[in-house]
Amino acid sequence: MKIVHLDSVSKLYSGEKILDDVSLEIDEGERITILGPSGCGKTTILRLIAGFIAPDAGFISIAGSVVAQAGEIIKLPEQRHLGMVFQDLALWPHLSVAGNIEFGLKAKGLARTERQRQIRKVLDLVGMLGFADRRPAELSGGQQQRVALARALALEPKVLLMDEPLSSLDLDLNIRLRQEILGLQRKLGFTLLYVTHDRDEAFAIASRVVLMSKGTVEYDGAVEDAIRQFKG
Repeated sequence: MKIVHLDSVSKLYSGEKILDDVSLEIDEGERITILGPSGCGKTTILRLIAGFIAPDAGFISIAGSVVAQAGEIIKLPEQRHLGMVFQDLALWPHLSVAGNIEFGLKAKGLARTERQRQIRKVLDLVGMLGFADRRPAELSGGQQQRVALARALALEPKVLLMDEPLSSLDLDLNIRLRQEILGLQRKLGFTLLYVTHDRDEAFAIASRVVLMSKGTVEYDGAVEDAIRQFKG
């Protein structure tokens, strides 16, 4: 089943075309990495899918339902059953780990007992059960990444969007967290759309790679074929 579909999507900022007639289909359960340099449009794709901005041309559908079309957001971000991990993590510094996770659950309208159950569940998934009362500033970089991931997973998203989430980490921690993300995706079965500028990271995480350049898709295919293309 096609879980996400971008059809001839374009986006302009200050008159400059950031995305130019991009079409992309993502199947349920796939692991897609969007790979490319800064300014190529990869983060803009995530923001369009998430519902933070509207396309200037084309349309976007999620699970068969059109959520945005030229100049119009039809479904708001909270109506799209998505989770997102931002590059800067966007953790609330004044809230505890549990408070950061609970914030979205409150917005979803869950009762307190259900919120507490869900917080405990996702903290257990990311190995952070003993850190519920800590503030973000009291955590290491890797622990903050895990909290941001737990917050996104708490909403039980159909699609998880990740925008260069590991770019600030050293290589050893980066590799370890790649493996943890893969393990969670396989265990929970969500669709993963992961943005990065790092080729090794992209190939390690994806089942399929989308290579972006100057607002267009240059390559879209299996990881094995992408590796051969880069070696060639």
